Order: sequence, then structure tokens, then C-alpha cells
Amino acid sequence: MPIPVGSQVPFPESFALNTERLVPRPDSSGQNFSSPTELTPHVPGDPIVSLDPADVSAHLSAQLETRLLDELYDRLWLVARKSGHSIDALHVQRIKGRNIVPSEDPRLHLVWQHDKIYIKPLPVSLLNYDFWATYLRLPEKKKADATSSSSGSVIPNFDRSVAVGFLRSYAFLINHQLDFILAKDSRLIPEDVDWVKWSKFINNFRKLEDNHVAKRYHYGQLRLSRLNWVVRLFRPQHASTGWFYEIPHWSITEYVTWATLPFLFMFASISLALSSMQVALSVPADGLWFQRPDGSGLRYMSRAFWVFSIGVLLLSGVIWMLLLGIPLLVLVWQISWGFQKREKETRATGNSNV
Repeated sequence: MPIPVGSQVPFPESFALNTERLVPRPDSSGQNFSSPTELTPHVPGDPIVSLDPADVSAHLSAQLETRLLDELYDRLWLVARKSGHSIDALHVQRIKGRNIVPSEDPRLHLVWQHDKIYIKPLPVSLLNYDFWATYLRLPEKKKADATSSSSGSVIPNFDRSVAVGFLRSYAFLINHQLDFILAKDSRLIPEDVDWVKWSKFINNFRKLEDNHVAKRYHYGQLRLSRLNWVVRLFRPQHASTGWFYEIPHWSITEYVTWATLPFLFMFASISLALSSMQVALSVPADGLWFQRPDGSGLRYMSRAFWVFSIGVLLLSGVIWMLLLGIPLLVLVWQISWGFQKREKETRATGNSNV
């Protein structure tokens, strides 16, 4: 059963995966048949959070908002593909050698590095129909204006598109039954949800386009190493440090270990180059190639040592050019790729507005 994009709740009530009641339900005669004892007095899945609108808004902000990525939104095109569909399913993540790491920090959701990807577990409240109908409704301007004018304080409203985008990311992460099994093994979804119910629930979110979700979900997976460079270059206010999007190591020993190998390589390569230079200079150049070697074979050995030393110097130079040139080429390619994507999106937007 498809649900229109403008519906107050983006899934039918019969597809809800959490059936706790937050508000009284009327029967056919219009009388409320839910007694107060049957109503859940807290946010589903979070018993310490009351159903007060201010508390719910603060809770959703802590659970789902990504202020740092929102601040970096206009620069993310330099380091990532602007497509919310660019999300690998969980079984594909495993094929690529990435471990699934659950994280309750929403800014780490869909961020990956090397052999792991961080994914935020699905909040139970987003599976509840009453919760969407009460706290994640579409904004009503007239009603909001009347509420703010009649009372001295304005109740904060949570941006519904953030929740919609978060659920859409799960629609791409869990696309097959194998993905569903991996999600349960990683404690990403509740244990009491089965595959059939999940498929019916999540199907509507899979059909949404980027213009229906929050800005962060205009992008899919994000590489942590590239996010670190964006933070270093643009110094956003919401970053906890000016060097990292997320601190990779929590012990000084790991940083020393990480820095030791490059220093050892530099020391060894420079020492080898200096030794090769010393050998090459110590061999007399006069008659090295055109004079007839004497019977002792010393000139043959001198020529071999000289050739080997020059070869070592050339090889060292090539290696250093590759070590310095490849990252520079990758950086230039990344920036040019970002500009090309940016120009295509600008042209497509201009054509659509005509």
C-alpha cells in the first residue's frame, strides 16, 4: 500500500513494527476505549524520556541530528558523491571487508574507514505509528502561529525530514533477507521484528527521493579520512577538534606506532641514498667505460659498484616521486571530480527550473 509523500505518517498503521499506544484510540462510536493503564507514558524504547513535546524534541535531536555534517553540507561535494542512494547494503559491506560497528552517535551513521563502517541502531520510537502521528507530523503553519501567539514560549519542533532520511538509509542498508540477518546480529534493529513485517514497513521509504529528506541524507556513505581533511581545511564550529571529524586513536602509543614506520622508511631511504652517493663518488670516473680493464678485474668490480649505486639512486628517486606524486594526483582528481559533479548538478537544476 503506497503512502503519499505528504502524509502525516509515512507508513500505514497496520505496518507499524511497534504497537505501543501513546494516545487513546476511539472505537466506532467515537468513544475512547484505551484506558490510561494501556497507554505508554514514555517514548517507545526509551523509558526515561517523557512524552512532553519539549523532552521528545530534545531526545530526537540527540538521537538523530547531525549538526557538524549540516554545517559542512556545502563543502561535502568535494569529497563525496551527492546521492542519498549511494549506500551499500550490509552484505555488500561485508563483501568489501568492512565490519559493522554499532554507534549511538548520529554523526557517525554511515561513516566508514578501512575495515569498518559505523551504523546507528534504529530507534524503536521511529517504528511507532502514534509517535509519528503526534511528534513527527508535517508542520502546520497556522496552528504553529496560533500556539506561539497564545503562549509565551514556543515548543521546539523536530525536523521530520531527518527521521525520514534516517529510515530511508535503513531501506538501502537492509535490502535483502541476508542484510536483515546481519542487522539483527549487529543489534541494529529490534529482536521481535521479522522479515515480512520489516519488508512491508520499509518499502515506502525506499522510494523517496533526496528532496524529501534532510540535507545530510542527500549524501550516502562518507569516508572518515576525507571528512577529517574537510574539518582541517574549513574548521567548522561544531567540530570537537580542528584536526579530526572523529578522533581515530585514544592512546598516544597508537599515534607513535602510526608515525614510526614513515620515519623509519625516511631514515632508511636517505641512508641508502647517501651510501650510494658515497660509493659512486669513490669510484674513479677516468676510463670507467673506455679504458681496457686490467687483468685483476678491479675495474670490472668498480664499474659494477658504480652502476649499482646509480641504479639505487634512480630507484630511490622514482619511489619518492611516486610517494609524493600519487597522493597529489589523487587530490587533484578528487577536486576535479567534485567540480564536474557540481557543474552537472547545477546544469540539471537550471534545466529543471526553466
